[in-house]
Amino acid sequence: MKQDFIQFVTKDSVMTLGGANKLEVMDNLITRAADLTKLNRDTIFRLIWKREQMMTTGVGGMLALPHIRINDILHPYVLVGVCKNPITDYQGQDDLPVRVIVLTVAPDEDQEAYLQLLSGISRRFKDPQLIEDLIDAADDVPRIFEIIKNLEA
Repeated sequence: MKQDFIQFVTKDSVMTLGGANKLEVMDNLITRAADLTKLNRDTIFRLIWKREQMMTTGVGGMLALPHIRINDILHPYVLVGVCKNPITDYQGQDDLPVRVIVLTVAPDEDQEAYLQLLSGISRRFKDPQLIEDLIDAADDVPRIFEIIKNLEA
């Protein structure tokens, strides 16, 4: 069953990130992910950083796509964080600062659905105009949510 990531974005999974570096903004996203998923925060933290050590999730175009698979959840959670400040230490593939981070926490059992979900996120967020619109709305969480929900159309 093909899943569109937009169905997993909620008002609570969209946030403005005020941190000044990668650790601070990721810490905020991980805390929110733990709240939403009801999973252990330290487990999410450990898995995210293990993934980052393998290869940066800064994919270029001011975008980062950290993602993990984990047991004990029934559906994916997609969190969208827009950074107020450019995150220069994220180590994006194009060396540009990261401004938009889409964190995916998905169930471990269906790898095909997981890959489709990540592919859909990557495809949609590779649009430079979308990134610019999100950055422009960085201080307005309801507007960020509206921009993402309008991607359904």
